[in-house]
Amino acid sequence: MSITILPNDDKARLGRIGLTGPDTPIPLKDACERYFSGTISVATLKAEHKRGNLEISKIGRQYFTTLNQIRKMIKKCRVVVSPPVSRQGMVDPDELERRKAVRVALQLRLERQKNEFRRKPR
Repeated sequence: MSITILPNDDKARLGRIGLTGPDTPIPLKDACERYFSGTISVATLKAEHKRGNLEISKIGRQYFTTLNQIRKMIKKCRVVVSPPVSRQGMVDPDELERRKAVRVALQLRLERQKNEFRRKPR
């Protein structure tokens, strides 16, 4: 009778009980290290849970999430940048016509005043 020695790591244990893949529960600390390279903390993931962006589970004293839940959170938190709006796009076309008419009227008035000033004897 031979004895098989199984590796004693989390992935091997989870594989033996059938929990593998993107729905495998992982501790929040591991999620921070694996998927965010340590750039965010467990507190950040808990805050995202409070905001409704991340689903987590609590088993005992440990909090867990899954890769699929992290992917959903990233999609929810994505910032959409709107294209820049030109100034003309912000103003009503009728307002643009009115402004153009006012500008033309002012230019005509200025020309008239210049001509009157030139005609006056000094």
